[in-house]
Amino acid sequence: MTKYLRVTSLFVLCAIAAEGALAAITLETTTQSATELFALIFGGAGIFLVGIHFAGDYLQQMTSGTVREIVTRVSQNPVGKFLWGLFLGFFTQSGKATAFILSDFVQAGLLKPRQASSMVYWGNAGSSLIAFVSMLSVKVFALLLLGFTAFGLTFHYPKKMVHGYGAMFGLGMIIFGLYLVKNGAAGFAGMDEVSTLVQFIQGFYFISFVVGLLLTLVVQSNIAIMLISIAMASSGLFGLNEAAMAIFGAQAGTGILTWIFSFHSKGSAREVVITQVAFDVIATSVFVTLFYIEKFLGLPLLLSAAHAISDSIGIQAIFVALAFQFGAATLAVLLRKPVFDFIERKFPPSVTEVLSETKFLHKNASESPETGLLLVEREQSRLLERLPLYIDAIRVDSTNTSESPNDYHNAFTDISQKINSTLSQISRLGLNTSSSDELIRITKMQEQLKRFEEIVFQLSTGMARKDISDKARMLSNVIMESTDFIILTAIDAIQSQEEGEISTLEALTQDKSALMTKMRHNFLKSESALSDADRNFVLDITILFENVIQTLARYGALLKQ
Repeated sequence: MTKYLRVTSLFVLCAIAAEGALAAITLETTTQSATELFALIFGGAGIFLVGIHFAGDYLQQMTSGTVREIVTRVSQNPVGKFLWGLFLGFFTQSGKATAFILSDFVQAGLLKPRQASSMVYWGNAGSSLIAFVSMLSVKVFALLLLGFTAFGLTFHYPKKMVHGYGAMFGLGMIIFGLYLVKNGAAGFAGMDEVSTLVQFIQGFYFISFVVGLLLTLVVQSNIAIMLISIAMASSGLFGLNEAAMAIFGAQAGTGILTWIFSFHSKGSAREVVITQVAFDVIATSVFVTLFYIEKFLGLPLLLSAAHAISDSIGIQAIFVALAFQFGAATLAVLLRKPVFDFIERKFPPSVTEVLSETKFLHKNASESPETGLLLVEREQSRLLERLPLYIDAIRVDSTNTSESPNDYHNAFTDISQKINSTLSQISRLGLNTSSSDELIRITKMQEQLKRFEEIVFQLSTGMARKDISDKARMLSNVIMESTDFIILTAIDAIQSQEEGEISTLEALTQDKSALMTKMRHNFLKSESALSDADRNFVLDITILFENVIQTLARYGALLKQ
């Protein structure tokens, strides 16, 4: 006979104040076949995973000033971190999902990894609260959330809420997917064969731990296994000891799953995900140790406290689950500094993330037009100073083995977006004539810098090709050194602001189209044995070099103003 899990319970205060206020968790008969139950688990897991990615994609786009301000304020306040973590954990019903969502916040620049770590810990505690509020009908809530946000995504009303609709739609998929997983898993849990297996393992605590771990790997939700374990304990299928070990095993299973999925994240975002793995390790190792100390040494610890709370094994199991999650979260928060120091050593941020850090711009840079424009110009100068490093990274004898032109280019793109955002905010302030003229000049310089960087990036990646002949390589080396010299001259002119340096830059950046055309024709004529690939290569890099000259000429003209 097959059965399914119906979870109904009240809030924490009701559970503590009066046992009768807590609805019983029971296993009841169902007519669903094993195929249907498997489809619920498999399909629910798929919806859950898609929901994580869907929510993450839209959360990365939610970088508006309002969202940034809210998240920034929350991250600076320990109480805010606690409440935000509980909120995410409760509504996703997954510490793992909370970690991935927060990693997306870090990826979007809304949080620092260390700020997110506490929220990850409390997210696990928040997910366990579902044991008390399942009476609110998670299915109905998820379907209403999906329907509401789907209409918002379809009709784009209001437009500024589209990214929010997308994030909430992903959240709805996460919740509904877990609901399907839990219902399918509960149906399997109620089968006679499963009941026989559970009765067999009574007293074998480590087997309960392994079963909880393996089931979590299958259904990908430790909360689902937690609720099933509570239901089994309530129905008398096994005792509190087995339920507790199954819950601990489920947490260990979450750690394994999170570690596997962490390879999809990079840099600081992965540090946040690894924070969840650290939580799982701390929670499982500490509470399993306490369990065996209590069982074999007779010290009154967690299980004794559960027996003191109530005579109902269902309430005892709920108490163990909550004490486990909140106790582990509290311990992890206390240990967060040494834990995260270890994570940073073992999982350092990516090269691009390090290079993407601004030196002069900060969140208050746009409050004063004069100060903001000065800071933007200094950040532009720093980006210009990096351009010779693109070329240095591809030299044969280069000692630069950690950074590549692609790393510098990605970092430039990130910083350029921050500069444009700052300039946009400054333009909304009340500017006088002088500030307006300076804003226009710096905006034009940013446009030229962006174009110049793109050309240098294309030139450096083109010259790094391995499939060209030595003859073509010789020409590319000449162009590479010429480009390097001109960029260094431009940097000197910007830093010194001297008329002589600017005049030198003007002389170097005079129109050389005719000269380059003649040099290109002579080279191709003298090297008639060049392959088509070499000829195309020579054509590409000489045109790019001309673009370098033209762009720096316009940059020098703006500098002379």
